[in-house]
Amino acid sequence: MQRDDNSMHRMHHRGMYLDLPGLDAFIAVADLGSFHRAATRLGISQPALTRRLQRLEQIVGQKLLVRRAQPVRLTPAGAALLPEAQAAIGRLRDAMRRAGDTSRGHDIAVGCLPTLAVRYLAGALARHRQGWKGGEITVFDLSATEIRAMLEQNRLDFALAAIGSEPWEIECIPLAEEPFFLVCPRGHRLAGRSAVSWDELGREPLVSIGPLSENRRIIEAGLAQTLVEASWRIEVRHLSTAVALVAAGAGLTALPESALAGAAAAGVVAVPLRRPALTRTIGLMRRRDRMLSGAAQDLMDDILRTFGRDQDHGTTDAGDPRAGAPDGDAPAAAC
Repeated sequence: MQRDDNSMHRMHHRGMYLDLPGLDAFIAVADLGSFHRAATRLGISQPALTRRLQRLEQIVGQKLLVRRAQPVRLTPAGAALLPEAQAAIGRLRDAMRRAGDTSRGHDIAVGCLPTLAVRYLAGALARHRQGWKGGEITVFDLSATEIRAMLEQNRLDFALAAIGSEPWEIECIPLAEEPFFLVCPRGHRLAGRSAVSWDELGREPLVSIGPLSENRRIIEAGLAQTLVEASWRIEVRHLSTAVALVAAGAGLTALPESALAGAAAAGVVAVPLRRPALTRTIGLMRRRDRMLSGAAQDLMDDILRTFGRDQDHGTTDAGDPRAGAPDGDAPAAAC
């Protein structure tokens, strides 16, 4: 018999699933110390309660209750399971209550590159709060790699980021092309130039953004096409750190236009880069199989309008004139 129990234990661990009726029965018996009172609370017969508990114990692979005791006591396995089961069932009930509460509104999860959050997302968020009452908005201001991972895990309603080679299940809506600039300290020999080519930077110490950045991928791809080598001397993880290092004279870097908005541009000069002229494609990304709440759809539509697009993902009314590639260079756009 012991061998059969062990076999069943291994079998159910391989195919374990969440038995909510069994957990409800277990919690009721643990709370009340009686099968009869637990069955009354749940509105089922005592034999039905017993069957639920037996099934749960088969799934767990351990006895959870000492049935002959009065009141009914928990086994060590039952004592370990009870607080976690109570917490988990409580969270599920709260989630169901929030989902059905029409007065509260729906929470929204948005991924956004830090360089895009203030420039493109802030105004849409302010307008959204005026029209939608209740619900929380969580902005995950992360790298492009981290945002993609959250989209794959279905943890975001949508994301505003740089678009790369995305899988089919991720819908991409291109919104704008952002050019890259050489960022150098004020007073640097290149600061007054109208444009700088990459091959002029061979002797300059350059600051690189870490491997999680989509910007690094775009730069490396563009340089590989033109056989230009860059002398990367410092690697950082955040664009703001790169700008601060440039302002302090530690080196130069190449960044997209939105990274230089506001206070970030203090102490540095942005010079257009040529041969190759690089751009990144900014766009909205979302899973095709995720249905958005009305609140999330409204926020996404507001961002589309910010870029001159209507709700059916039409074309941009007016493109950025700097998105083209001067001097005959084809932009290395990520799309």
